[in-house]
Order: sequence, then C-alpha cells, then structure tokens
Amino acid sequence: MFGWRFWFRRIHISWLVAGVCAGFLLGVGLCLIPATAVFGTKIWLIFGLLLLPIIFYKQKTWMMILAILAGSFMGLFRGTAERVALSDYGQFINQTLTISGKVFEDPDLGLSGDLRMRLVEVEIDGQKLPGQVWTSIIGARPEIRRSDTVFITGKLKNGFGTFPASMSFAKLDKVEAGVGNDPARDLRDEFSEQLSYSVSGPAHDLGMGVLAGQKTALPNDISEAFRIAGLTHIVVASGYNLTILIRFSRRLFARISRLAALLGGGTMALGFAFVTGFSPSMMRAGLVAGLSLLAWFYGRKFHPVVLILLVAAATVAINPAYVWGDAGWYMSFFAFAGILILAPLIKAYFWGEARPKPKIKLRHKRPTAILTSLRQVFIETMSAQVLTMPIIALMLGQFAPYGILANLLVLPLVPLTMLLTFLAGIIGAILPNLAALAGWPAQTLLDYIIGVSQAVSNIPGAAQEVNFGVSWFVISITILLALLIYLRLKTKHNLREDNIVA
Repeated sequence: MFGWRFWFRRIHISWLVAGVCAGFLLGVGLCLIPATAVFGTKIWLIFGLLLLPIIFYKQKTWMMILAILAGSFMGLFRGTAERVALSDYGQFINQTLTISGKVFEDPDLGLSGDLRMRLVEVEIDGQKLPGQVWTSIIGARPEIRRSDTVFITGKLKNGFGTFPASMSFAKLDKVEAGVGNDPARDLRDEFSEQLSYSVSGPAHDLGMGVLAGQKTALPNDISEAFRIAGLTHIVVASGYNLTILIRFSRRLFARISRLAALLGGGTMALGFAFVTGFSPSMMRAGLVAGLSLLAWFYGRKFHPVVLILLVAAATVAINPAYVWGDAGWYMSFFAFAGILILAPLIKAYFWGEARPKPKIKLRHKRPTAILTSLRQVFIETMSAQVLTMPIIALMLGQFAPYGILANLLVLPLVPLTMLLTFLAGIIGAILPNLAALAGWPAQTLLDYIIGVSQAVSNIPGAAQEVNFGVSWFVISITILLALLIYLRLKTKHNLREDNIVA
C-alpha cells in the first residue's frame, strides 16, 4: 500500500498546501516547549519559504514530508515571535496599576454581576502592548460598548488561554466613547432601538443576539439556560448564522447569475461581520464560507480537510495564541469537521448509494423538501455536537446531554426567526402604528426558543460537570477518527463534492 509507487505518484497541489498548513499549526504549538527564542530569528521563516518552490514543483507524495517540515519552520518562527512579544507583560504581573484599552467585543455579564471585557490596543505606563487582556469590573458603571476606550485600575495577573494577562474585579476610572469610529455598531444599536417597539422583553434581546450577535442584554438566567441547553451558538455571531445568510443569498441571486450570487453572498457576509464585529468566531466562519462561495463561483471544490487546515492556519497566523488554549477556536473547527466531513459520510451511509439494499423492494415516496431540510439539520447538528463534545469536556469540563434535542427543536426555525426579526425592526421603524402587529410573529418564535432553552435546562441532569482528562480525550478522538475512516471506506463518498454554501 505504501510502496515505491505510492511515494512517487503525483498528488494534487491542494494536499501539499494542506501539508504546509498542518506543519504550520504544529510549529506554532511546539514553540511553547523550548525555553529559547532561537526560533524567533528570520532564518527559520526564510528556510521554510525556500522549500515551497521545490515542494510545489515536484508535487509528489513524498513531498508531503517536506511540506509539513516547511510549515513547521514557519510556524515555529511565528509562534516564537508572538511568545516573545507577549512576554512584555511579565514585568507588570502582580502589580496594582492602571491600564487602558479598546473594548474588542461587546462586554459580557458574569454570574457575579461583573462586566467582562476583552481589551486590545493595551497601554500600561505609556507602553503599548500586543495581544488581548481579559478584564472584569465591578461597581457602578456607565454604558460600555464595543470600540469604547476604558481606563481601569486593579491588580494585573497572569492570563489564561489566549490572554497573556488578566485583571479581575477592577475599578473603572474612565470611559471614552468611541463616537463615529464604529458606524456598524451605531447602526446595530439604532436598529435595536427600533426593534424594541415591535418586540419586547427577553425576546427583543434574543432577537438582537440571533440577528446581530448582540448577547449582552440577555438576563443571566436565560444566558445560563442557553449554555446548559447547548444553544449558545445561536445567540452569538457564529458560523451557523453566517451560513444561513450566504446560503439564502446564493440561492436567491443564482437565478440572476453566478456573479450576482457571489457578490450578493459576499456583501451579506461582510455586512453581517461589520455589524456583529470581527470576532474570532466570525472571522473563522467568514473565511470558511467565503472560500467555499468563491470556489463554487469558479466551479472548483475544496476538500473539507484542505479547507479546514487552510482556514485554521490563516487564523493562527493572525493570532498564534489560538493554538495555545482557545476553546472557542478548537470548537469551531471540530464543529466544521462535523458539518463538512462526518455529516456527509453519515448521509452517504444511510441514504447514499452504498447503503444496504433491502431484499424486498418497497415502493416509497421521495421525501419532501421540508423533510429533506429537517434531515439535513438533524444530521449536521448531531455531527457537530458529537465532534465538539470531547473538546468541551476537556477544556470546559462540561457536558450537555440534551444539546442535540434542544438544537433539533430550535435550529430549523432560526432562519425564519432571523427574517421575521429583521422585518419587525424595519416595519416598526417605517410604520410605527403597525409595530406591535409586525413584531408578533417574531415575538412568538423568540419566546418559543427561550421556552425550549429553559425547559431543556430544567431537565434533571441537564447540567453535567465532567472530569475529562487528556487520556480520555485521546481515546475519544481515536474512536471518532476510526469512525470517520470506516464511513469513508464503506461509502467511498467523495467529500470534495460537498459545499457548505450549497
């Protein structure tokens, strides 16, 4: 199987790109092991780049080894350079001081009533520092929005995950409103005010979360219910919301031309990202959906393994800290693997050409479009949940046993909910007298989603905390990988034929 011919056969260039990306991810991950900064010199980057022309010229199977090696050199350089830059926070650790920074995403409310923020463009004692700092403040505070600049005082401590430093329960000194520097945020907030005339209560807050990723106004008890029920991903700006928009626009504008579908889908994706903010989850989802849409336009097809590795490497090149412990980053790509790899294989196994043939031929009707869509939602939801469970259990110590049930009851209605919420805000702004009537359908669906989350979260055993060590994680991933290989060999399904925006 792995003889002479195997190693010297010609392979598609995309697999060599995937090899470089895999090596890059490996290199960034390994850069934490050595205590030296020797890999921070540009010679490693140059050496990796010099290998690329040789690799892509030959395009032989054995060149995958060089591709991974070249990617590793570049990853070691990028990761080490980032680690050295972030080490500047070390001189301020365990000191009580004042820091300033720009609020990167909408603040979150913690269970203790504290306001939690991610700060970028951090400055301490006149020194500008890279990366993001996790902070939380207590006490009286004015309204703080995305892109505002805050000045807080507290004790700076070591960070966690992707954060090189953190400051908990700090004191807010001053807020400088980012007036005019975030027009998309201002547009979103104006729409939120108009929507309040049509949709009221927690349903309004959920509507803004589903439509624009604004989750900060949700009451703590409802936010906790969504977390326990495994529905948090519909409240934040996620790949699911973006995929809905791109699929809708592609099918709508494809009737005109492929170019119209490309421009329409791209415009919707960019507009959604501007309104919700270029959060890490939105950036990942945008790259996956955007590349898939671009490939569809040119009649090309990404193999999902290549696509996932390419986007993962691109995001890590921007912020190497993702590899070092960002649970959201890992969950995103495991979910993508579930939707792009496991789901098509399951469909092929049970409903494809490779399914077992019944001994007695039964006459049956073809499933309707609604049943087909529901089946797709069920399979994709289950696949994403299954592949993300080990990551959630390992990094968050949580397990949502009824997550699949909650998602099946909610996800099929999310596209309609987004549409009705948008229409409620627009009609309410244009025709205020009809605001209540225009908002009734959206209010009903949003109240239903809240009811499902609360009902599922109240089921005995819905909130499970697990002690899931590395050994169990490795075992789980091995079993899942064996399942993928088995389904691929059994069905012989060509994964390249599937497209996330189709």
